Amino acid sequence: MLSGQRIKTNKLSHHIQPLACSVLCLSLLLSACKKDQTEKPVEISKKIELIQQDLVVVQDGTSVAKTAFTGTLRAVNQSSIQAQVNATATAVNAQVGQAVSKGQVLVRLNNQDNAARLAQARANLASTQAQANLAKNMMQRKKRLFDQGFISKVEYEQATVDYQAQLENVHAQQANVNIAEKADRDGTILSPISGVITQRQVETGQTVAAGQTLFEIVDPNHLELQAKLPSDMQAALKVGQNIQYTIQGNPAALSAVVTRISPIADPASRQIEFFANPNETINSRSIGAFVEGYILSSSSVSGQLIPLDTIQNIKDQPYVWLIRNNKIEKVKLNILEQRYKDNLAVVQGLQHGDRISRIKFNDQDIHQQVIINQK
Repeated sequence: MLSGQRIKTNKLSHHIQPLACSVLCLSLLLSACKKDQTEKPVEISKKIELIQQDLVVVQDGTSVAKTAFTGTLRAVNQSSIQAQVNATATAVNAQVGQAVSKGQVLVRLNNQDNAARLAQARANLASTQAQANLAKNMMQRKKRLFDQGFISKVEYEQATVDYQAQLENVHAQQANVNIAEKADRDGTILSPISGVITQRQVETGQTVAAGQTLFEIVDPNHLELQAKLPSDMQAALKVGQNIQYTIQGNPAALSAVVTRISPIADPASRQIEFFANPNETINSRSIGAFVEGYILSSSSVSGQLIPLDTIQNIKDQPYVWLIRNNKIEKVKLNILEQRYKDNLAVVQGLQHGDRISRIKFNDQDIHQQVIINQK
């Protein structure tokens, strides 16, 4: 009987031992997990600290509506001088860059043929004038004879007709003389305006042809802005409107006033040409230079006023770094006006309460919390 109990006890012991091992393993596993959870560090969100001097409060501002254009600078008074006769240049008296006065001799041409034609025309004129004087004397003599009854009326009238015919010959020869004198004068090229020689295309001893350009002259004291605007923007173009512009190679901001507007659009480009008078004195070396600017409207546009030097990538896609709801944000802008003199810009795209950051951030800083130190 005792032996049977021992056998039963041993069997029970065999079942309990694996169960105890399982419970022990599970307890150790739970303990390890709990230890990992307690030992894992808590992540703390990173905050960026700024001071008040790093930030600029956005202010409301206004800007004048603008219409962009491109153009060039040109001389109001300019002239292209061409030869009127076929001849050889015997003397050239002007150089590129030289200032000349109206009526000044620029070049003399060897024009012997025209000089000979002038002499012949003058001789023919003198001959016809002598014949006319003879016919006049004959008419006056026959007038006296007719009054005394020695000749008939027909003879007197014939003498009168002869005199009138000779007078017409004199007029015809005078016209020939005028033509010959004009041709002779064409051998001496005079400056039609006061200005500066910009091109010279003739040399001493060179044979020139009628219609060939010899000189280009411009008056550097009277310049104007010549530009074009698409016809669909013609409402922005009126005589008397102010213009802001810059000249290529010169960063200075200049101004002008619209003086003339073409009444029609160019059928090829669909653009309207206009001209403006500069308010400042422009260097003559800027003639022909590329110009870009804005036509200023009489109406204004609302926006925000911020420092110009806080705008990033201002030429392509301008944006600013700002603090909005205590977070760093990167916001794109629409620039309405740039006031370089005051380091200000009128923009659109900001919200009330935004503070512009003078500090430049990186894209990974976007939406990061900031702490603003009041000191």
